[in-house]
Amino acid sequence: MRAALVIAAKDLKVELRSKEMLSAMFLFSLLIVLAFRFAFSNAVSSGAVGLPELASSALWICFSFAAILGMYTSFAKEKDRETLDGLLLAPVDRSELYLGKALSSLVVVFLVDLLSIAFFGLFFSFDYSGQTLAIVAIALLGSVTLVLVGTLVAAISVNTRAREVLLPILLIPLIAFSVIVPSVTATKNAMAGGIGDSVQQIESVAAFAAIFAVLGYLTFDFVLEG
Repeated sequence: MRAALVIAAKDLKVELRSKEMLSAMFLFSLLIVLAFRFAFSNAVSSGAVGLPELASSALWICFSFAAILGMYTSFAKEKDRETLDGLLLAPVDRSELYLGKALSSLVVVFLVDLLSIAFFGLFFSFDYSGQTLAIVAIALLGSVTLVLVGTLVAAISVNTRAREVLLPILLIPLIAFSVIVPSVTATKNAMAGGIGDSVQQIESVAAFAAIFAVLGYLTFDFVLEG
């Protein structure tokens, strides 16, 4: 685990210096929230669209696509800078590399999630029905799952020519109904009546996270060799 923390700290230091991934994800989330603000302002004002339904959908669009962007750059930068081979030659278990990459990506993705939640609340003057902490908790669980799946898929696609296209093609079918749909439902339920109404969805996302955590940990060595 120590090697994973070192790898994560290295990635976070590089990101804090360049701010390439963080700034791109930040701007993307801001633009998505602004697009929803101007597109649905009249519908929200007239009551045709409820803010809980709109918030749950808009936030998870921000979360998922920002995570995809982050997953792509996590390995693409290593490949482009020719530092991936150095990581592979390091005398550590390849599974530690998987955990380190996932951890560093989680920090950045979850930070963007928090900013997206703040942006939506600010632009729509919405307090999330007093369930902000529940929304943050669901966002954290969903982000962990997205990162665990995305890190493995990013490692698979990084050595291909069309990696920019292959990553979302592989990742979106995996996360659409296993992570995004139950997370949207859990977020909406949390705003309607509390997080206790979303136990089934939370258990489903947590189980998927556990499956991919084990799968990634056990197979990452073979993925990188491929």
